Amino acid sequence: MLWSVTKPPQSAIYWLDDVHKGFYRSMLVESIFNNCFPNSFVDVLDRSGKTKELFQDVFDAYQPLTPDLKRELSALFYNQINWVQALGNTNQSVLAPSAGLKNIWELVKKLGGYLYSTTLDLKCFKNASTNPNDCIGSHFEDFKDENGVICCFCGTEDMMEERIIEPEEGALNEDEKQWRASYDHYLPKKLYPFLAVDFNNLIPCCQKCNEKAKGELDILHCDGVRTLAFNPYTDPRPVSLEAKYESYNGTFVMKVEIQDTANQLLEKADTWNRTFSVLPRVNQRLKRFNSSWLSPILNGTINVASAKTRLNDEVLRCNNAKTFEREAYYKSLCFDVIKNKSDAEIESYIEVVNQLYAGRRI
Repeated sequence: MLWSVTKPPQSAIYWLDDVHKGFYRSMLVESIFNNCFPNSFVDVLDRSGKTKELFQDVFDAYQPLTPDLKRELSALFYNQINWVQALGNTNQSVLAPSAGLKNIWELVKKLGGYLYSTTLDLKCFKNASTNPNDCIGSHFEDFKDENGVICCFCGTEDMMEERIIEPEEGALNEDEKQWRASYDHYLPKKLYPFLAVDFNNLIPCCQKCNEKAKGELDILHCDGVRTLAFNPYTDPRPVSLEAKYESYNGTFVMKVEIQDTANQLLEKADTWNRTFSVLPRVNQRLKRFNSSWLSPILNGTINVASAKTRLNDEVLRCNNAKTFEREAYYKSLCFDVIKNKSDAEIESYIEVVNQLYAGRRI
C-alpha cells in the first residue's frame, strides 16, 4: 500500500466474526449444534432462516468426516485465522484443502460469503448486537473520517461508495439485497472463507483495485511460490517508490518505479504491484505528465527560482492532500524530482512550457 490505514475502533459489527469463528471452534471439539453459538445470536438464527441453514449445512457435513479429515479441517481453520503471521514470513505455511474436503469446503465458502453479503447488515443482526446503530455503513464512514477517501492501494481513485451487495447465487428476497459500503477482502474469501467477516481482512479500496485488478488473486502465492505482503493496518513502512524524469527519444518522460531496497520491503512492494497493477496504470497516465501536470505548474514562471518555489509549494500541498485528492501522492513524488533538477534543466523545461502555451508544438 502507499500509506498505512487505521481500522476504526472495536465495533458491534465485529461481533459477527467472533460468532463465525466461535462456531468452528465449538464444532471442531464436537459440540452439539445449539451449543456452537452464544445465546445472544439465537434470535438471528431464528429470524434469518438462510443464515441458520448455512451454518447447519456446514455442521451436518462435518459430522460424517473421517477423523483424519476432521483434523485437516481443524488445521485449515487455525492456519487461516492466524493469517497475519503469514504476511511477513514465508516460512509460515498456508494450507489448502485436500480433495477429501471438497464438499464441506464449498459449504464453508457459502457460509462465509452469506455472512458478509447479507447477515452482516440484516435488521435482526443489528438488533441482536450491542449497538443496533453501529452498522457497516457507520463503520465505513468512520474509516473515511480517519483515513480519507482515496484508495490506499493505488492513490489514483476514490474508495468505492455504497452499492448493491447480495449473495453470489442471487437474492431470494429484498432483505438479501443491501445498499451498503463495499470492502476488499485482502485475502479473498473464496480461498480464505474463515476470514469472510474478519475486519482485519476487510479494507475499503477503489473499484479498479478491488474488481478490475485484484479480483480473486491470492497475495500470499505467485506461481506456486509463497510471497510476502503488506499488512495495511499494521505495517509501519509502506511501499517505497521513486520517480524518474529522463530523456527518451528526444522527449523527457516521467516514470514511477519501485525502489530497489533489496529486502522484505521490496518483496512486499512486488506483491502490491502484482496484485493491484498500480504502476502500469500510473505510468500510463504519466505519458501526459508534460502537458497535463508539469505545464500548468511552470506556466507563467519567469525564472528558475520562481519555478522551484511553485514546485516546492505543490510538493507540500500534494503530500498533505494524498488521502483526499486523486493522484496527489504521485504529483508530490514527481514534482519533487523536477524541483531537484539542475537550474539549466529547469530553465529548459520553462522554455518548452512557454513554447507550448505560445501555441507551438513540444
